[in-house]
This record gives sequence, structure tokens and C-alpha cells, in this order.
Amino acid sequence: MKTDHAEESLNRDSLKLLLRRLLKHRKAVALGLATLVIVDAMQLLVPRIFQKTIDALADGSATKDLLVKMGLSILVLYGVMGIFRFFWRYLVIGSSHRIDRDLRQELYDHLQTLPPQYYDRTRIGDIMAHATNDISAVRMAVGIATIAAFDAVFLSVASILIMVLMNWKLTVITLLPLPLIALMMLKFGKVIHRRFEAVQKAFAALTDKARESLSGVRVVKAYGDEDSEYDHFSARAEECVGQNVRLARVWGMFQPMIGALAMTSMAILLGAGGSMVIRGVISLGEFVAFSSYLMMLIWPMIAIGWVVNLLQRGAASMGRIRKILDTPGDIVDGEKDLEPEPAIRVEKLSFTYPGTDVRVLEDVSFTLRKGGTLGIVGRTGSGKTTLVELLMRLYDPPRGTVFIGDDDVRDVKLSVLRGLFGYVPQETFLFAMSIADNIAFGNPEISREEIERLASIVDIHDEIETFPDGYDTMVGERGVTLSGGQKQRVAIARALVVNPRILILDDALSSVDTETEAVILESLGNETGNMTRVIIAHRISTIRNADHIIVMDSGRIVESGTHEELLELDGFYAELFRMQQLEREIIEGGREGGGAG
Repeated sequence: MKTDHAEESLNRDSLKLLLRRLLKHRKAVALGLATLVIVDAMQLLVPRIFQKTIDALADGSATKDLLVKMGLSILVLYGVMGIFRFFWRYLVIGSSHRIDRDLRQELYDHLQTLPPQYYDRTRIGDIMAHATNDISAVRMAVGIATIAAFDAVFLSVASILIMVLMNWKLTVITLLPLPLIALMMLKFGKVIHRRFEAVQKAFAALTDKARESLSGVRVVKAYGDEDSEYDHFSARAEECVGQNVRLARVWGMFQPMIGALAMTSMAILLGAGGSMVIRGVISLGEFVAFSSYLMMLIWPMIAIGWVVNLLQRGAASMGRIRKILDTPGDIVDGEKDLEPEPAIRVEKLSFTYPGTDVRVLEDVSFTLRKGGTLGIVGRTGSGKTTLVELLMRLYDPPRGTVFIGDDDVRDVKLSVLRGLFGYVPQETFLFAMSIADNIAFGNPEISREEIERLASIVDIHDEIETFPDGYDTMVGERGVTLSGGQKQRVAIARALVVNPRILILDDALSSVDTETEAVILESLGNETGNMTRVIIAHRISTIRNADHIIVMDSGRIVESGTHEELLELDGFYAELFRMQQLEREIIEGGREGGGAG
């Protein structure tokens, strides 16, 4: 019972949200509904014209002029109705599309404020379902459902009033099935709501599987696993079909039953009304007019089911969207809007990812002066990437542990803090647009000459020039048309575009050879001389010239110092250096041997 009550409360709240959004466009909606009233009023006049014409024909008083006059009256009425019907559709349906646009923008803007951990625990398929099916369901609820509901109520009330004035006894008899429709509406509405939510969840799972399969299509093909992926996708598609069929089964029972009850009223009219015509209680014209008004009531009766379905869908979808919009950003914006000095200080930093018990960083401390270079090296999973993400507050560090200049990062406005950084993440991501647009991503106003200059710094300009469309070459989704090394160099150029005060390279040269790496590092040194730099690397050659190097293991700093000092310690760093030197000698020896042969 508590669950049912909670669902009803959520449903009511969601319906209130729908109404609130509709009221934001109340002027256009009110004007649209006013034109709809004009259309309905003219429609109510038509049976009266037929009544007068039929009665004249029945008693022999009809003339040619009367028939022409009545025919022209009907043509004029329907002509004017057509004009006003255009306006209510333009105004009300147009408002529903504007609500659709605003809601999509609001959802997108809110998603931008949510921290990475939200996306760690939320499937992309769910988000896509919210952004497509759910918002479309809301648009239908505030658009066509609003019109249908208003039209049904107005036509019902007006038709019943006219019918009562014509013959109240016949009206009472023919409208006996109406209470049954109300009971059915209450019963089926809840079922439709629950089953539509199940449909949306199944659609989200299907969308997520399709996204995953298409994103990993190269892995699927490499393993020859198409049949397995086909089976997984088919299972989710079958579940989606099953849930839609369950919804259609209820809807398929609901709609015909409403129609059957409506036609029951017509059957009653034929019996009772026909008897009244025979006995002379009402005229033949009145009977025809009465049947026309009753037929007008059939549409509202059927519309009740349709409106209930659309409103239940819209309420369910609004509830799902509201859960996202009500999700607070875990990272609260700071108040200081003055840009701090680009020096970094970390004091006794320990960090555990929200919702887990795994300690990722433990008692990490170091300082980096303005314009200095920090190198970070360590085993995979030692917390290197987490450390730099905390510097930018992609995750929230404990207060009093991470400072930029003299300011705790939690006190600085996010826009100011993140505006200091140029970041090249470990997993290079490029957008599905041209190479030039990818490089200019942080500064769309940058000139083509500056784009080419930055590309030269990262040693990719000549390669880009060999592409068929040069800098206008489309890189495909996630930069799929470029090699790993090319994507990394484009990403570094993109980071330099914003002229950051602090540059972070997270293993950003791992996919280039050592010779290219040396060229890039030398060029970067000249370009970023005034920047504070944090470089994460697996290759010692990438960080050996850093002012300070820290070695991380299991979330702790186990060694620190300059390259020479760390070699003297003869610990993990020195061992890694010797291994990489030996690897390089073997590779160079193999090249010489190949050349001699």
C-alpha cells in the first residue's frame, strides 16, 4: 500500500510539473484554446442547421432558397473552422515543441554540471532514453493531450447542455454508460503508467547495448564475436518488444471498451429516441440533431482513454527526467573569482572514491612552484590520474589538502579554477569533426595560422598536410580515422590553444616513438616555458628533465627528487630506468642488425 501511495504521489507531482511547464507558455496556449473554442462553437451550430433543414423537408415547407442558404451556411462554417483550426494547432502544438526544446536544453545543461562519478554509475543508454523517448512523451502530454482534454471537456459540457435543453429525459437515458467510462479510466490509468515505465526501462537497456556494441565494433570483429553480440542485442530487443506488447495489450483492451460504451449510447438513442419520434414527442429533425450531439460525445469518450494514456506516459517520463534534474552536483562551486597563482601545493592528501571503500591516495604531499615541471611515474593503478583530477576538482578533495597558489581549490570558482588548466587525459578523446575544429575546441576564434603553428609544435603539421582535406579532414567518431599517436598530438595541440597557466599531460606521449617524443618535448619546452607543468608518464625519457619527480605506488609517494637523485636512491625509479635503457638498446641493436643484414 505504501508503494502505491508513493507512486500516486510521484504521479501527482509529475503532473504538476507538466502543468507548470505549460503555464510558462500560457499566453500562446490560452490564445490557442480560445481559437479551439471558436471551432467547437461553430461545430455545435451544424446540427441545428440540419435540424431546421430536415424539419422543413418533413413538413413540406422547404424551398430551394432555404436549401441553398443552409448549404452555404455549412460551407462558410467549415471554412472558418479550418482557419481557426490552423491557429490553435500552430499556437498549442508550437508551444509544446518550445517546451520540448527548453526541457532538452535544461537536461543537457544539468548533465554538464554533474560530476564524473555520476557517469560512473549511470548507463549512457538510460541518459539517451531520457533525452529522446521521455522528452517526446512530455511534449505529447503538454501538447496534443492538453488540446484533446480541453476539447473533450468543452464539447462534452456544451453538447450535454444542448441535449438537456432539447429533451432532458432522453439525455439522461442515453448518457447512462458514462459513469462506467470514468471507472475504467481510474482502473486502467495506473496500469498504463506502470507498464509505460517498464517500456522506457527496456528501451534504455536496448539503447545502451546498441551504443556499446557500435562503440566496440572493432573489438567485436577482431574476436569474431558477432553472433554473441547478436544474441545479446536480440535478447534486449525481445524484452523491449515484450514490454511494448504488454502496454499495447492494456491499451488495446481500454480503447475498444470505451468505444463500445459510446456506441451503447447510440443504441439507446435509436430505441428511446425513435419511439419518441413515432409518438410525436420530438421531431425528426430534433432526433437527427440529438444524434449528432451524441456522436460529438463519442469523441470525448474515446479521447478520455487517449488523454489518460498520453498523460500517464508524460507523467512517467517527467518523473524520470525530474530524478536527473533533482540530482545535485556533488561538487559545490567556490566563491573566490580571482585567479590564483599557478603554483601547486598538496598536503597530506588521502582520497577514497565516493561510494567505495577503496583508498586510492594515502598521505600524498608535494609542492610545485609557478613555472615548474612535476613528473609523476608509477605502476598502473597507483593513483596518478586521480591525483591530477583532484587538482582540477573533477572529484572533490578533502578540504585543506589541495591548494593552487594560496587558495584551497574548494574555495575557488570552478570556472576560474578549471580555466587555469590545459588537460590531455590518458584516454584521448576527439570529437567527430575536422582536425582544425578539434584543435580549436577550447578557442573557436583562433586563426588557422595559429592552429597550424600549434600543430607544428607537436610535430603533426606535416602529417595533416598529407591528408586529402588537410586540416578539414573529418576524424570520425572518437577520432577513429587517426592513429593513437596522431590523436594524442592533436589533443596536446588542443590543450595549448587555450594558453593555460597549468598544463597537465597524463601519459599523453605513450603512443609516439621516442624520437618523435624527444622532438615534441623540446618544442613544448620552448612553447610552455612560462607554464606550470604536470607530466604523468611511464617512460623515464618523458620526465627526466622535470624539476621534481614523484614515484607513486599503491596511492603513496614512495620516492621523490630529481632524475639524478632518484637514480642514486637505486629504488623503483632506478630499476625502471635501467629496464627502459636495456629495452632501448635491444631495439636499436635489432635495427642495426637488420641494416647490416
